[in-house]
Amino acid sequence: MNTKKEKQSPRRGLGSKFMNFAGIFSGFVIALGGLFLLQETLNREQEKLLAGGGTIELPRTDGVEQVETGEISVPAMLGDEELFLLVTCLERRGEVQPHEPVQGQLTMAQAMDCGLAWLEEFFLRRFSLSESFAREYGVSCYLWSPENAETDGEEHPWLSCWTVSVRSQGIEAVLTMSAVSGQVLDASINCSVPVLCESSDVSALLLEYAGTFGLEDDHTVIYSGEMDSGAKKLPWYRSISTEGIYAAIQADSVVAAVSGDGEAEFVYYEEFFNLHLYLCTAAAVTG
Repeated sequence: MNTKKEKQSPRRGLGSKFMNFAGIFSGFVIALGGLFLLQETLNREQEKLLAGGGTIELPRTDGVEQVETGEISVPAMLGDEELFLLVTCLERRGEVQPHEPVQGQLTMAQAMDCGLAWLEEFFLRRFSLSESFAREYGVSCYLWSPENAETDGEEHPWLSCWTVSVRSQGIEAVLTMSAVSGQVLDASINCSVPVLCESSDVSALLLEYAGTFGLEDDHTVIYSGEMDSGAKKLPWYRSISTEGIYAAIQADSVVAAVSGDGEAEFVYYEEFFNLHLYLCTAAAVTG
C-alpha cells in the first residue's frame, strides 16, 4: 500500500507561528494591563486615605491606652501602676530574657528613633554637641524583659524594655526604654568632650526628665545631703507619682591621667563627664 505523505505548506507553518506569537503577546498585554489596573486602584485608595486624614491604629495593649494624632495612633505613656511595677522589676531584675517584639511593642527601628530623639533633646542640644555627634555614630539595641517579671510578654507587653546603645567619638550612651511607650527609664551618658554643666543645668534636666512621664504629684525634690559649702549633694530625686516613683539625676566630672603613646613618656589629663538619669522607687531613695 502506498502511503502519501502530505507536506505542510510554508504558509501554514508561518500562520501557526504567528498564532503562537499572538497568543503569547496577548497574554503579556493582559498581564501588564492587570498590573497597571492594580497600581491605579492602589493609588486611588491612597489618595482617599490621605484626603480623609485618617489614622493608622496600632494594636491596643493591656493597661496602655492609645492617643490619636492627626496622622497616626501612638501608644500613650505608661500609667502609675504599670510604671511602678516595671521600675520595681528593674530595681531587682537580675537576669534578663531577650525576646522578639510582640503585639503592641515598638519595633527595633522605632526604638532606635526614640532613643536618638531623646538623646538629642536631653543632652546633645543642651550642651551644643549635636553637630559633632552627627558626623558619625553607631547604634545597637535589643529587647528584653526582667526574669523576675514572671509574666507572659504577650499578656503584659509593657513589662519589657528596649536597651539602645549609642556610640560616637567622645560620647557613649546606654538608654533603657519602655518597650511600649518608648519612655526612657534609665539613661547613662559618658562624655570625654568638654561639657560645662552648672547646678542650674542639673536642676533643669531633672525637671524636664520628670515631666516626660506625665504623672501628677507634688513634685517634691529630695537631696542626698549637703556639703560643707552648702551645695546640695547628688543624686537629686523628684517625686513624680502617688505610687512612690521618683525621677533621679546623678552628674559628675572626673579628671583622669592618661599616658601618651610613643617612645617618649608623658602624661596628659582628660576630663570625663558622666550623666545618669533614671527612675527609682521610694525604697531606693530612703535606703
